[in-house]
Amino acid sequence: MSKPLFEIDIASNAHSSLEAHAPLTLIKDSCCFHSAMGLRMPLGIYNISVSRICDKIIRLCRRLEAYFRASDTIEGLNMHDDLMQEIIDYIELSLYAAADHVNDIYSITSGFFKTKATKIKDTAYRKLDKAVKGNKRFVSAAANHIKHQQSRIRIFSTEFMHGVTSGCLHGYFIEGVDAGVVCPSSSFHKNQNVFSITTLVWEIVLFLLNSSRDLASFLQNTATLTEGEADVKSASLSKAVVAAARLPIYTFGEKHPFSRSTLRIIASNDTDESLDSGLYGSIKHGWSKTAGASFGKCISRFEGDGKTRSFRFAQPKSVSFIHWE
Repeated sequence: MSKPLFEIDIASNAHSSLEAHAPLTLIKDSCCFHSAMGLRMPLGIYNISVSRICDKIIRLCRRLEAYFRASDTIEGLNMHDDLMQEIIDYIELSLYAAADHVNDIYSITSGFFKTKATKIKDTAYRKLDKAVKGNKRFVSAAANHIKHQQSRIRIFSTEFMHGVTSGCLHGYFIEGVDAGVVCPSSSFHKNQNVFSITTLVWEIVLFLLNSSRDLASFLQNTATLTEGEADVKSASLSKAVVAAARLPIYTFGEKHPFSRSTLRIIASNDTDESLDSGLYGSIKHGWSKTAGASFGKCISRFEGDGKTRSFRFAQPKSVSFIHWE
């Protein structure tokens, strides 16, 4: 089975790359019951939801870009604790926004049915529901652990040398407690106890794109659409993709979302510069395919609670440098 392909045109005047945008723009108001249910109209719900996710991703990526530049050593990173705390905050906010996007999709789709019974019998709705449950699995699990188990995102960093280039790679884990030992959550981190932060960014971007495709399919089958082409833009998505592509791309043993979906960035000459962060491992400065790699000091940044004295540190299963093709 071939991977789904998503093309993202980052030109300022490009049409939206979110496939649900076109049918949402063409919906006839008379075919839905959103106003009667006290909801915004479908396009309004969607625009606000997408804008919230993309805003949090952009803010997270900007702080990550600064953190990658902050120091090539663990000791040097100790001088940037405030920036690290902001990264933690925006990881959590990005996960919450993605998890809430699931509820927004259900608000959009539910408004096309007079009753719940009619909705759950509808073939297109059942197909969408199944797809959404698959798309949301990771982001919802992460958000629920943070919200309901008094967990907190923690940062893992390791020094690396790749050929003649040195620096630090950053990951995250969700903190938990196991028999009095503070450690990566045993329920969330069953197979590995640390993930790449930049992989998380792409996980949320691909979640948004896949969900948009599934919502578009539902609307084409369910909503009454006006004739003609929709002229709709989504600068927030383009900016989020650019912000993500400016970061190094690597994993700590997890499968990268690019293994499940293909993302192609379409950039004209006047937008190419926006992709260039100068960071090694980013889209414009890819990893060497021949250089050897070695790793130095690493740190799991737990926070003391005034009582616990035992900690189990995070360790990546492996490190893989992902190449843009």
